[in-house]
Amino acid sequence: MLSKKTRCLIARLLQTTKLSLRAVARTANCSHVTVMKTKKVLEENSISWQSMETMDEVEINVLFFPNWPFRNVQKIKPNMDAVIEFISKPKQTKRNAYYQVYLPTCPEGAAYKLTQFYKFVREHEGLIKLSMKLMHNAGEVMYVDYAGTQIPYEPENVIDPLKASIFVSTLGVSSYIFIYATPRQTTKDWIEAQVAMFEFYGGVPEIVIPDNPKALVTSSNPEKVLNKNYETFGKWYSTNILPGRPRKPKDKAIAENAVGFVTNRILSNMLDMHFESIEAMNQLLLVECQKLNREKFQKLSTSRQALFDKIDKPMLKTLPDKPFELIESVYEMNVPTDYCVLVKEHYYSVPFSYANKPVTIHVKSKNVEIFYQGKLIATHKRSYSVGEMTRVFEHMPPNHQFFEDKDIEYYWQWAEVYGQYTKKVIAAQFDCAHKKSRLANDRCRKIIKLAESSNLSNEEFEKACEFATQYNQMSPTRLRDVISSKAYEIDLSDVNTLVQIPFSNKHLRGADYYNSH
Repeated sequence: MLSKKTRCLIARLLQTTKLSLRAVARTANCSHVTVMKTKKVLEENSISWQSMETMDEVEINVLFFPNWPFRNVQKIKPNMDAVIEFISKPKQTKRNAYYQVYLPTCPEGAAYKLTQFYKFVREHEGLIKLSMKLMHNAGEVMYVDYAGTQIPYEPENVIDPLKASIFVSTLGVSSYIFIYATPRQTTKDWIEAQVAMFEFYGGVPEIVIPDNPKALVTSSNPEKVLNKNYETFGKWYSTNILPGRPRKPKDKAIAENAVGFVTNRILSNMLDMHFESIEAMNQLLLVECQKLNREKFQKLSTSRQALFDKIDKPMLKTLPDKPFELIESVYEMNVPTDYCVLVKEHYYSVPFSYANKPVTIHVKSKNVEIFYQGKLIATHKRSYSVGEMTRVFEHMPPNHQFFEDKDIEYYWQWAEVYGQYTKKVIAAQFDCAHKKSRLANDRCRKIIKLAESSNLSNEEFEKACEFATQYNQMSPTRLRDVISSKAYEIDLSDVNTLVQIPFSNKHLRGADYYNSH
């Protein structure tokens, strides 16, 4: 059974590229029949690849297999590279390969019969002997690679010279070239170069094809698994990352040719030059790159620049509003019952409905992003405060929201319904040093409960607050006494009226206690 990730990859390729069913199948490492069935299910249910990524794996399985989890065992296709390697040895036959290489790797009933196995071998032998000239659509495919030649540079205060790696990219139709120098070939360098590449081209292609560097591809067999940073990079720019097969340079022959061309025309001349920084090197590379693109082809009456402006550039997708931000680290953990995850010694909240569920956390230089099954559920500004907490009010359940310490603006919004004197009573509770004082919050919650339980109209409660403000009796206890005694009904304009608010305190015995002894 295909994983959710493979299903989503097939759906994304079908809906965002013009690749054939078999091409998609090769990329997803499955049969074209599976791709065809996937396409049919997507069309019948009107499902997009974005909505599929938000679905649970169980939902996807039920979508494709109504009787799931009960289904037939699928046949397993032989690993043709291992088979060809085996039969290339002296005195080995296809029959031996079937019994010694293929059959032992399959569960019972999951292997093809000998006749079908022979057919697979014949087809593979026929294919590996051919060399195909690939056809490209405008703005569809961009090939990227690093040159083998490294250029030395000598920064200040460095004794031994360093060597910069040279990144090269080219488009499928126009062969429009971009060159960029990076300190090394790490994941950060690959992504930095490709961000600069998209800025140079002024758009994004449908497909980016690198080779299989460990900095980008964590696993290439049996299924290609991209580095989490690079996978997120592709989604950020809405492009599909399709690494070439290991040890198969023909998969990206255009990139190999571009690297050789750039090495002969530009890099070989730079080996004798002196550079103090990579920035200075990139300035020269940009100038030389533009010269190269404006030159006419040897066998064509046009240039890379002209073809790019006419064919490729109009078909590129627009760039996002801001460039991709590199992920520093990735964490996977279950959300605790307090719906706050501890990341780099700081607590960040997630919506309470995801408590006790597994999440993936991306830590960036400015932000912390939290995902559940590929869906972004929370984003926080990164904090470096040890032991403290960043919590979003909307992430809390309603009963927790009531007891969350809030600032005065929250309670003023509640007091708007009553009037200005109610706001003054609220303001009196926040006469303290802390913006979100726990004591002030406790008093304000008591005032809210008092307003709800007193059965007074809004006008009457406002009048009670006016009385409490007039006589500086604004604590929740004294306000309760004002309401219970109905002192607010006294005419304050009558100066001859003696106002005395009944005082009650359960901790005091009073005069009657002492008179009785």
